[in-house]
Amino acid sequence: MQFIKDAKFKVEFSAYAETHFCKKFYKRYKEKKWIATRNTIEETLERAQEVEKTTLISVIKFHSEDDAGIFKLDFRIAGTNQSPHSSGNRAIFLLSNNLETVKILLVYGKEDLPKNQQETAWILDQIKQNFPEYKKYCK
Repeated sequence: MQFIKDAKFKVEFSAYAETHFCKKFYKRYKEKKWIATRNTIEETLERAQEVEKTTLISVIKFHSEDDAGIFKLDFRIAGTNQSPHSSGNRAIFLLSNNLETVKILLVYGKEDLPKNQQETAWILDQIKQNFPEYKKYCK
């Protein structure tokens, strides 16, 4: 089932993603690798409908009344040999078909996840705590 319409989406990173997650990637990998990776994430999500047909994007929650939802993108760091899925790197984003926008809320690696919590539960908790305006999409 497809949730994403065929459009060129405007992509932006949230301030929370920038300060809490992107900084870690910037430090963990060389600047050049992270900038290339970040550009690839943005370019990929601009054409999200094409990528939805692959296994790289999965839906977490979708609200048909708003034609918007929370999705997960698997990605790899530029210059590495890992596949996007096995790398454990994820970008969580809110996509609005009506506004044709993508807002990247979280960017993390599997090592950032707490050991005692399921990934989806952690994602939804993060959104509820840090993005009250998107709480309704977590139900």
